[in-house]
Amino acid sequence: MSLTPTETSLIDAANAVIDAVPRGTVERRITDHTVGSAVLCSDGRIFTGVNVFHFSGGPCGENVAFANAAAAGIASASSPGIGDGAVLTHVVAVANDQRGVINPCGRCRQLMFDYYPDIKVIIKDGEGLRTATVPELLPFAYVSGFRTKAYQHLEGGKEYKTSS
Repeated sequence: MSLTPTETSLIDAANAVIDAVPRGTVERRITDHTVGSAVLCSDGRIFTGVNVFHFSGGPCGENVAFANAAAAGIASASSPGIGDGAVLTHVVAVANDQRGVINPCGRCRQLMFDYYPDIKVIIKDGEGLRTATVPELLPFAYVSGFRTKAYQHLEGGKEYKTSS
């Protein structure tokens, strides 16, 4: 499945934000894992985030992009948002040094499952780039008490069926 022009432009936005981060060293070390991310909103806005590599870890680029969207009032499963009810529709992460699209880690997959279960994720698979749903990426997700409470405000109490 090929990506749409909108999905391709989201990758470009993620690459632009990661390319703007200055390198700490001339050569890339095996431990370098700086990631840029971009999320697309239903109203066309794009929010970006960066995980600047540090030995102690830190938030992933996707989580920073999600936080920037939340700060702008974008809705999630835990909040109706502010304004017209705009929601996030797509997310992508890219690695520094032009390493391209990378798939989300387990923590990011769980965060998407809890906060943005309907978001489409641009991933790399054996065939190239495509979009995937959160249930595809996390088929046996942990369903926390948080998620149960967060979904009470959604129309119809929408919930994914998962193994517990």
